[in-house]
Amino acid sequence: MEPTRELLARKRDLSWYGPTKKEDRLTAFGFRLIGGGAHQSKTLMHAEIGELLRAGVTEETDFRSRVLDENILGKATLSGRESVLRNLSSLYGLSTVPLLTRVFLRFAKNDSEGRQLLALLIALSRDPLLRDSAQTVADTAVGMPVQWPSFAARFDALHPGRFSEKMVRSLSQNCASTWTQTGHLEGKKKQRRKVHPSAAAAALAALIATVSGFSGPAILSSGWFRILDLNPDTAMDALRSAEAHGFARVRAAGDVIEISVKQQLATTLGIPELEHV
Repeated sequence: MEPTRELLARKRDLSWYGPTKKEDRLTAFGFRLIGGGAHQSKTLMHAEIGELLRAGVTEETDFRSRVLDENILGKATLSGRESVLRNLSSLYGLSTVPLLTRVFLRFAKNDSEGRQLLALLIALSRDPLLRDSAQTVADTAVGMPVQWPSFAARFDALHPGRFSEKMVRSLSQNCASTWTQTGHLEGKKKQRRKVHPSAAAAALAALIATVSGFSGPAILSSGWFRILDLNPDTAMDALRSAEAHGFARVRAAGDVIEISVKQQLATTLGIPELEHV
């Protein structure tokens, strides 16, 4: 039996960066390209970012005041409030509020059902270690388990000697929890399941892929779409849905595919700076 197109796609390495990648462009947009990240001590913190959004925060919010002084996340101690602010800022860019964070906040405010995948995309952009864990998820067939030792094996292979046994276990368990929060894994056995991104998530993936150096049909096969369980055909369908919401412009003629999101999102989200990112 020939392997399916979807299975073959899973066997390829996830590609986060395209041929025209520019590091200064990425970091200005809100990426963190190297180093550790929040998953060394925390998870996606989907509940906490959801609480902030329900509290009506915007990119103009003084996050430090709201979290530390007003304690809108209900933490019992000052150290607890400081810890949650530090990790949320690391994951979601709340301290500097770059363009990536502004786009996320505007999308997530109106897309509560798709928020976990929007959160995943920004967390992948800002946590290099979470990016390292993604291949393990992408390579696992639906219905098969992904336990934390699988993540640990990948971290040990990518970063030999970097982490202690205790740290790599904690990091791997945190990543397993995050992939459960996003819907990629479920149950005690952490079985792989297929996720279904919203139109907003597809548009954000296309924006991130564009800033990461992809263009045309290469956007559709980038890691940003594959980690949403979309192959080039289903990614195109998702972007057509995004187009119906005013988030994208898609044109296809034969083998030529044009995908545009910067101008559309600049207008729809009211962030004119996106046109020049």
